[in-house]
Amino acid sequence: MPKYGHVERQYGHGMTDLIGFGSAERVRNSTNFYKAKDNLMIIDAHVHLAAVNKDRTFAQSRSLLLADLQQHGIDAAIVIPDNIPGSAIGDLPTCVDLLADTPNLFLMGTIDIQTQGRDWIAYLKHLILRRTIVAIKIFPGHDPITPTDPRLDPVYRLCQTHAIPIVIHTGANPGDPHAARYNDPKYILTVAEAFPDLNIVIAHLFWPKIDYCYELTRACPRIYYDLSALADPEVIAVTGRDRLLSLLTRIATDPPNRLIFGSDAAMCSREAHLRLVDELEVGEEAREGILGGNAIELYRI
Repeated sequence: MPKYGHVERQYGHGMTDLIGFGSAERVRNSTNFYKAKDNLMIIDAHVHLAAVNKDRTFAQSRSLLLADLQQHGIDAAIVIPDNIPGSAIGDLPTCVDLLADTPNLFLMGTIDIQTQGRDWIAYLKHLILRRTIVAIKIFPGHDPITPTDPRLDPVYRLCQTHAIPIVIHTGANPGDPHAARYNDPKYILTVAEAFPDLNIVIAHLFWPKIDYCYELTRACPRIYYDLSALADPEVIAVTGRDRLLSLLTRIATDPPNRLIFGSDAAMCSREAHLRLVDELEVGEEAREGILGGNAIELYRI
């Protein structure tokens, strides 16, 4: 029986043919997007597939994503699967199969530490070694856990050992502001102190408490921030656009390599997030970093 046979039985696919998506040949052919300072490449580092339904297959969802990226002049994206098996936006094994022959779509691993333990972590390691995934995301707030849950320590060690980022969902959830109690940046700070060589990406900037998030974590040089979902009307209404722009401008220049473009599409508007970056009062070098260079360096794509 294959080492990951128990997971293959659970999902029914996605576990046996990983070479094509994560091979060294694919990485060589698809890296170095950011080839020259005058050749700006845009990377959407936080996307999801559009949910499948009776009228839309996963293949069609992938096609919709590629078409939307092209329409908005975006060169590549990092797709984040759900950590729920059988999810309508794609679980990890589904996305491994789906994106295998799509060189400008990269992939994050995901985990629900409540139900996916040692064997799933071994699967994630396998995907890392194949360069099939470029990061791992956890979902405190969607899941009733905090980032300091000791069951996550092996995940952090895995990311730290292999120099890939851990991405952490933060902030309120639509219709559920109390979800933020699970992902308070104070927990992320504890993780950063326990794993000093771990690169951490705070997704959504713990909205609406964006200033609190940055002030608490800004001194940690390995903490990064993606701006996904921050252009959503619900987020803007609560945080205030001027306040948000002021803080993002500060993050973009203090120092200038820790703010990363992400849209949270298909759930949020990609165009609105591009406009948000356009409104930042930063120099062109900083803007190029936000739109692509910072993600390329951090995720090593």
